[in-house]
Amino acid sequence: VMSMLHKIVERTRADLVDIKAARPAQQLLDKINQRGDVANPFLPCLRANAPMALLAEVKRASPSKGDIAKGADAPATALAYALAGACTISVLTEPHWFKGSLNDLEQVRASLVASGRSPGVCVLRKDFIVDEYQLLEARAHGADTALLIVAVLPADELVHLISFSRNLGMEPLVEVATEDEMATALAAGSKVIGINNRNLHTFEVDMGRTGRLAAMVPAGSDVFTIALSGVTCRSDVEAFAGVGAGAVLVGEALMRAPSPEALISELLARPRQPPLCKICGLRDAEAAGVAAAAGADLIGMIFAKSKRQVDVQAAQAMVAAVRRERPRPADWAMPPYLATNADHQLTPRAWLLRWRALLTDAASKGGPLTVGVFVNSTVEEMNRIAEDVPLDLIQLHGDEGWSIAKQLVRPAIRVVHMEPGVSAADVVGSIEGGSAVAVLLDSKGGGTGKTFDWKVGAEVQQLAPFILAGGLNPENVGSAVAAVTPWAFDVSSGVETDGVKDHEKIVAFVRAGKA
Repeated sequence: VMSMLHKIVERTRADLVDIKAARPAQQLLDKINQRGDVANPFLPCLRANAPMALLAEVKRASPSKGDIAKGADAPATALAYALAGACTISVLTEPHWFKGSLNDLEQVRASLVASGRSPGVCVLRKDFIVDEYQLLEARAHGADTALLIVAVLPADELVHLISFSRNLGMEPLVEVATEDEMATALAAGSKVIGINNRNLHTFEVDMGRTGRLAAMVPAGSDVFTIALSGVTCRSDVEAFAGVGAGAVLVGEALMRAPSPEALISELLARPRQPPLCKICGLRDAEAAGVAAAAGADLIGMIFAKSKRQVDVQAAQAMVAAVRRERPRPADWAMPPYLATNADHQLTPRAWLLRWRALLTDAASKGGPLTVGVFVNSTVEEMNRIAEDVPLDLIQLHGDEGWSIAKQLVRPAIRVVHMEPGVSAADVVGSIEGGSAVAVLLDSKGGGTGKTFDWKVGAEVQQLAPFILAGGLNPENVGSAVAAVTPWAFDVSSGVETDGVKDHEKIVAFVRAGKA
């Protein structure tokens, strides 16, 4: 009986015949030369993340599990992983069983470069490599390292491909799953060895394998070992560290996690990334400066008719105060809102996860982000004010719907008013991917000081990331964030005294929400 591994390799070899005919190796060499970059050094990257490095995998499907994260957005997933502390992004490029592509690899590298995370974070091409042509493909599409599986390579071919990969500047990750394969990998001079706890023929997982095989590495050797497969919680990581692994690779558990960032923090025993904080309904430059100094990540100004309404002039004064307090780098730019047809096919979760990563990154480098709040305004008015102030984001607080977001000159936050009796499925069902870039859940009316049912909020968060608002204040925000785990939280009336922003309450609110 042909095992799944052999079936995949056979298909890979057959595909290669057509791929090579369509694109000669010289074209790949030309593309490598045109890239104008070099591979980031993989082994130093792993060592720099001692005592435990984490490789996080972009994986839509697998032969043993079928679809894991159908339609997942590779570059956004990678950026979220990198922001949370992964030192290497593993990108599955096998198309038939794993639903990956070389385009995923190229886009992942581009998103890490654009966000300033590469160099620093490496990209691994994970595939069934049986030919030096695939290593050329890997480097041409931005890989820093590539996987070589001992089970599918004769010993002399392994030695050749290790050498070929190094000549392209890529130290390969050599994967083993048995004692014999470990001996072969060591004899071939491998410097980074991944021990797969999953049997590639039967897909059964044996968590003891890493320890048994790592024990074969000679004492005093500088071979770096990585535990592959089966990592789901901190105790798994501690067990692998205890038997000498310097890194773990995590795929399926991260792809399924409601918050991949929270899981990475847990696996590495690091404090969780605090959620972003938005102070809304600001009316004067002094309070805006206080919010910026306190660590607010988003500053909201209301242009709709309300007791907190401001005009363009007041908003410009607030933006100037915020920038004095926290200057923005000259080369900073808001991520552009470019929704392609492919984006409209993304699930709302994949679309919102992408923008959570982009907005978190934008706020960390150029925050606070300025938000204009509108209720049923015209597109022309919103766009004019956004340019004049200038705003970074537009918040739609009325019943404008979703598709209007595509006509705005800034990315939009869409408010969903949490009526009593609304379920998590109702909320998520109403979200349109490829339109508003973030969703804010607020109690009915907004600015009322009333909370909605946080239990429903927690259920929504399992399905799609959102900003929590409605009745928050310095006293309850800590427990709200703990109960709901939103990626951002928002306040207006909760930091006021007698209808005026209270500077001490603003500071206390930011501190409590991010604690």
